[in-house]
Amino acid sequence: MNKEKNKILAMDMGGTQFRIALANEQGKILKRFASPIESPDNPERGIEQIMGEINELLSGVDASEVRGMGVAIAGLITPETGILLTSPNLLEWYNTPIKDIFEEELKMPVWVGNDANMAAVGERRFGAGKGIDDLIYITVSTGVGGGIIIGGKMLVGSCGFGAEIGHMTIDVNGIKCNCGNVGCLETLASGTAIARMAIEKISEGEKSSISKMISGDIDKVTSKLVYDAASDGDAMAADVMLTAATYLGVGVVNLVHLFNPTMVIIGGGVSRAGDILFRPVRQVVAERAMRDIQVEIVPAGLRDDPGLLGAVAMVLENT
Repeated sequence: MNKEKNKILAMDMGGTQFRIALANEQGKILKRFASPIESPDNPERGIEQIMGEINELLSGVDASEVRGMGVAIAGLITPETGILLTSPNLLEWYNTPIKDIFEEELKMPVWVGNDANMAAVGERRFGAGKGIDDLIYITVSTGVGGGIIIGGKMLVGSCGFGAEIGHMTIDVNGIKCNCGNVGCLETLASGTAIARMAIEKISEGEKSSISKMISGDIDKVTSKLVYDAASDGDAMAADVMLTAATYLGVGVVNLVHLFNPTMVIIGGGVSRAGDILFRPVRQVVAERAMRDIQVEIVPAGLRDDPGLLGAVAMVLENT
């Protein structure tokens, strides 16, 4: 008797750690494991470590019930071959054939994608964008990333570089971004940008409660400290958050004009600032977008597991 393939293996791989999970078709995580990558500069040893933990996770699980594996990675992935071309934190993993390696090891189909792209698929299947065919997902954390779904299909581009939302030019005279461009959205609205703007203002002598919170150690300034201070009425912090949210709103306007989505979903750590972020973004869109455009701007539904559940959704979308 053939058993139903109703379980999905998923992995979310960042620059310093990986998380693996076994989930069901409803997106409920049945088992999970997380660990630092012990050898981030050695792909062979890193894969060996990951495989050891996957085998442990799957112990006691009937392999015939597992439909496949989804892998979400912070990096640039070739869409068909699942090769990791480059990752900002896994520099030695250049041109690593992730899909082929895990298919050979696990003897099951594997889908590999950029983590933000997969999060968009996850939001559409399990999160805030359930059933919506035209949506844009933006993650605002250390950097700015995203995923675009149009007509129910994820936009990946001709070689997998589609939906690099954080690298739209917003300020032609802005600072240089790590990508090599100038004035990217990521340099203006990310968590890193928020912390940088606050540091600049404090260094210039502006008064802020943040100065007491960091006890004079400027390196302790984080975006969370900034939006916590803004929530408590700190004027400088509120100004920084308004500036970042305004730039993010301009980015959303550009995306709305290009793709005309039904919904824009904003996730990532900075999105937890709540109305301090969302209210100005919505206001900028209302003021700048073409008059008859209607778009809903909402927080992400998959706050804790966007990568893992996006990987699960990717497998379900393809089987």
